[in-house]
Amino acid sequence: MSFFSKLAGLFSRSSREESLLLEGVEHVKGKRPDKALAIFNSLLTTTTISPTVRASALYNRALAYSALNEEDKALADLEKVLTLPGLPGNVQTAARTRMARLKKRAV
Repeated sequence: MSFFSKLAGLFSRSSREESLLLEGVEHVKGKRPDKALAIFNSLLTTTTISPTVRASALYNRALAYSALNEEDKALADLEKVLTLPGLPGNVQTAARTRMARLKKRAV
């Protein structure tokens, strides 16, 4: 990728959204779910994000809620993920698997 392509990517909305998404994921992995939630919430209030970013933000926000033992909110986000149109099969499978784990843990 050329220097100018990278520079243009810095200013595109989708590139910023993906960067924020990755930052949020790193916060979840780093056991900083509060910081992750702030990022995912800001992404989800944006009306112009792509369906892929929206699905990923919802899924990862569910992981952050789960880390905070807020299972009801995590399940609600996972249910939203499954209602999104055009969702890839692997994302559907991951969301269903995570839902089953959360429901099993709640019993």
